[in-house]
Amino acid sequence: MIGQHSTEPEKKTCPHLGEAYQPFVNPQLEDPYSFYKRARVEEPLFYSPLLNGYVATRYDDILTILKDPARFSSADTLSPIVEFTPEVFQVLRQGFPLVRDLVNSDGEEHKRLRAPFMKVFAPERLEAMEDSIRAIANKLVDNFVNDGQADIISQFAYPLPLEAILTMYGIPLDRMAELKQWCYDMNALISSPLTPEEQVQCARSMVAMQHFVAGLIEGRRNAPRNDLISNVITSDLNMPELVRILVGLIQAGHKTSSHLIGNALKHLLERPQLWQAICDDPSLIPAALEEVLRYDAPVPAMSRTTTQDLELAGVQLPKGTRIFLMYASANRDETKYSDSDRYDIERFKQAQANHLAFGHGVHHCIGSNLARREARIALEILSSRLTNLRLRPNQELTHVPTMIFRGFTDLFVEWDIPQKG
Repeated sequence: MIGQHSTEPEKKTCPHLGEAYQPFVNPQLEDPYSFYKRARVEEPLFYSPLLNGYVATRYDDILTILKDPARFSSADTLSPIVEFTPEVFQVLRQGFPLVRDLVNSDGEEHKRLRAPFMKVFAPERLEAMEDSIRAIANKLVDNFVNDGQADIISQFAYPLPLEAILTMYGIPLDRMAELKQWCYDMNALISSPLTPEEQVQCARSMVAMQHFVAGLIEGRRNAPRNDLISNVITSDLNMPELVRILVGLIQAGHKTSSHLIGNALKHLLERPQLWQAICDDPSLIPAALEEVLRYDAPVPAMSRTTTQDLELAGVQLPKGTRIFLMYASANRDETKYSDSDRYDIERFKQAQANHLAFGHGVHHCIGSNLARREARIALEILSSRLTNLRLRPNQELTHVPTMIFRGFTDLFVEWDIPQKG
């Protein structure tokens, strides 16, 4: 737990940005980038009382951390940002033991947990899913194509990757609304400031989802199918490990993609000439998405914990210090990217993408290629089917108030209804 680490330094450096860092409320919720820009110059590694940990903002410092898992452990990555109440622990005890998973494991244990899933997310497996993802996307567009308007988040960007991963798991789609709520609550439990009552409710959702997935595992053991669960239950992972990882993959596996799609649409549509460019030439879409990943990453932060006393960015950090790695800041670092605050659709057209949106090294996101594929298909279909797609004017855009994911609560779009005949 965060509260168990005593990470506050005895004397604060000057200037000290920690008190000013308030990422869950405006203006920083909507625009964290201006604050990070200031931090990279004034205090690139600062202590945040709110998070009870340090915040790293520079590309090179964050890359140093990601390349050194021995000194910077992932063990606390999924620790909540607030202390759980005793009631929350009481609820969580009704679920499965909190074993390590892909995100919060290190070394050989991480390799062992990751190995069965490498096969599931292998390029040839993802290639085979292309038609299925395209069919889901087209079906979703069919539902609203004649309306001339939609909330593209709730009607498309969210259900597309969620339905795709449920299809991979062999989960009936009538459970989708329930799973969506459970995932939302689980994310809030870890990475949003909640009241004690909200914590308990979110913990109940986590336990419900664990038992649901455990039931799926038992079902596949009795009657295997050609799906993701059947492919991994033959590994040496035990039941709590399988439950924890499979639950995490549903959650991360759709949220990352849905926020990537939503963020991409916002940035492309608010610059109509860019949207027109990908309509005219869909081969621009992959580079446009890599730039969205850099410019407005759907996973803006992760954390690590020091395994020994060390120095980073001129700051002495004791063993057990939690550091929040702000990928969102690293990806705007002016020492790495020219004109870093500009969305440039051609930035990665020739150059290799070197952003940190999916992390780096041993913990590089296992589902990154699935997310890219889903987002590419989403943009291909929307740009070909919705004529003159545009943002609804004068809407107020708000972001989900969470540390781990960055995306919009809703995004309203309009288009010309296709003429029949």
